[in-house]
Amino acid sequence: MEEALSSASRTLVVAPNWVGDTVMALPVLEALAASGRRLLVLAKPHLRSLLALVPEVSGVVERGSTAESVTRIRDAHCREAFVLPNSFRSAWLPYRAGVPTRYGYRGNLRGALLAPAVGRPRRRGHQVEDYEALLAAAGVPAPAGWRPRLRASEPVKERARTVLERARVETAEGPLIGLFAGAEFGPSKRWPWERFADLTHAIRRRHGDARLILVAGPKDVWTTVRIHERSGHLVPVLGADLDLGELTGLLARLDLLVTNDSGPMHMAAALGVPCIAIFGPTDPSRTRPYGDEHQVLYADRWCSPCFRKRCPLLHHRCMKDIGVEAVASTVERLLNHGDNV
Repeated sequence: MEEALSSASRTLVVAPNWVGDTVMALPVLEALAASGRRLLVLAKPHLRSLLALVPEVSGVVERGSTAESVTRIRDAHCREAFVLPNSFRSAWLPYRAGVPTRYGYRGNLRGALLAPAVGRPRRRGHQVEDYEALLAAAGVPAPAGWRPRLRASEPVKERARTVLERARVETAEGPLIGLFAGAEFGPSKRWPWERFADLTHAIRRRHGDARLILVAGPKDVWTTVRIHERSGHLVPVLGADLDLGELTGLLARLDLLVTNDSGPMHMAAALGVPCIAIFGPTDPSRTRPYGDEHQVLYADRWCSPCFRKRCPLLHHRCMKDIGVEAVASTVERLLNHGDNV
């Protein structure tokens, strides 16, 4: 945190806890910074390395227990707060810390904790655009283009280059395709891991020069290793030892990412990497990768989107009905023709 900042100039932004939601909120940070505000972001520790890549952020206030968070917010001496999550606790923290002005949407019995409490618009488009009314309430113009943007720094680019060289991927030719089989939300958002393994073979049949890597988060290592084994040990597993900032450097090197609805999906999209996103229990109209260069595969079953962590009907048809050949054909089309959605 920059001690030189005066308390009169500090604005606290309460960030979402999920990686993807934080990336989708980046236009808010861009707009607030463009209005002359100096931003401190209240965020979970795992988001710190990601937010370090966002030039609009002057500092991060680490979110811990309620008591710890309130103390840290109070010590930051912010004049106002923008509460982006919809939870009661997210509004309670700046209220309890005594931040004078607290912008946030009403709901979840938290209206009295906000000053002002802003009415949520009835129109529900993409989640990236959810905060437009919140900015308008503060007289802040929407950012040009209203699109999440991330840029990998030179240190994280160098770290990614080293990781790829050790896997003997960097020296090869052909398009670099990443496969991300995880989704921290729960099993319902994950395309069957066997399909990812079969997809590696299908892509190689169509694009013999393609370079494939399996991108793994810390919680996805076991699943990704199973894909690696089923693929014949030909596709390296990368990323499990990287923090979010370093993962940004790896994603930025890709020519294409095949992914579930996930945080890395939104990170790649914000880096300008085309994504093929596999959706089932969540709503692609709300959380698809933002931009026209991406392709969404969605079975659109009668029971989806259910937003459940596990399939309540136990069949998981929304994901299982998306076949390997459908994904492989989409990969081929984007690589060969650059078709947009």
